[in-house]
Amino acid sequence: MNRLLGYVSLSFACNLLACAIEPGVLEDSDSLESGVTSPDGMIDATLTLQSQWGSGYCANVTVKNLSRTAATTSWGMVVDLGGSTVTNLWGARSTPSGGRLNITNEAYNGAIAKGGTTSWGFCANGAGRPTIVSASSTGGTGGTTTSSSSSSSSSSSSSSSSSTSSGTGGGGGAGGAGGAGGAGGGGGGGGGAGGGLPRSMGFIGCSMAENTAQGYQAVGGQRMWPPYGTNGDVVQNWTNTRSASWQKFDQQVARYGRPTAVWVQVCIFSFNGATFDEVKKLIANAREHAAPGATIYITGQPQYESGWTCDLAGSGGPELTDRLARQAAADPTLNVIYPGSFGPLGRATTADSCHANSAGQQLLGNQAAGFFGK
Repeated sequence: MNRLLGYVSLSFACNLLACAIEPGVLEDSDSLESGVTSPDGMIDATLTLQSQWGSGYCANVTVKNLSRTAATTSWGMVVDLGGSTVTNLWGARSTPSGGRLNITNEAYNGAIAKGGTTSWGFCANGAGRPTIVSASSTGGTGGTTTSSSSSSSSSSSSSSSSSTSSGTGGGGGAGGAGGAGGAGGGGGGGGGAGGGLPRSMGFIGCSMAENTAQGYQAVGGQRMWPPYGTNGDVVQNWTNTRSASWQKFDQQVARYGRPTAVWVQVCIFSFNGATFDEVKKLIANAREHAAPGATIYITGQPQYESGWTCDLAGSGGPELTDRLARQAAADPTLNVIYPGSFGPLGRATTADSCHANSAGQQLLGNQAAGFFGK
């Protein structure tokens, strides 16, 4: 089954792996969404344009296993670029061919649990816009499935609203705040998080939070939500409680119930950074979308080894996010917990200058299990 939907995008940021874009270049504009569901309903792939500007765009693709009985073992798809040229790509392997991308999963995200999702994304330059042509998977109930079709572009405006659902499990006890790490180093962990019911802890952040959630799942973590497509969702995407980012969060709420704990990751692009007032707004919004009395944890994005720079956060960017997180935890009026800093990542643990590879994801996942419990 093929889909082509339009909506007004409130997001102006590329995925954290996007090329650096100068302030003021990104525009609010109609974004396109296209997707393919296999004929037997085994796998669903949805492409969303998270941001557009005059000469390009950033897109996120969510891959969902619709099976209720078995995990996938691998997946792939073909994306028509519409004449645009890819500048960055993350979360999948690609082979360009005749204006299209032949996509296959990375080693770490080929297995999608029944009902689960994973995501990948890319940024591109050019006036054309992408559509998913076909998708396939192995594993699950029906073995290999494929669907294909062509799509035409359309756009329409729509207003967005957030929704919540009730029904929550009890949250685990929170550990004490840990000591702050030096630049590029890991801070001391908190007193240890108590156990919580499975999927009772939500999170907000960017693709670095996705990396952590992927690693957390890989090491057997159950308390925190699985990845849900937060690629590119930096601080400014979370300051408006009715943004597209919060809509995604509320979709998880509808699935798992209002979380009794939320991890807030402060994540930035170098060109717009973040302010403490913005961080306070993130915390307030997290409380609004979580269960009453929810525990709020806050950290910066992962830190990096000395001499290693995440190009998109910029020199000193990760350290800024860590300082903002520690500042929030030190403010008694905010009532948040700083469990420690993630990382450090470096040459052996990154897939590019910023994002964790499989070894880095395992590092982040183990740290999350130590901070929040499994």
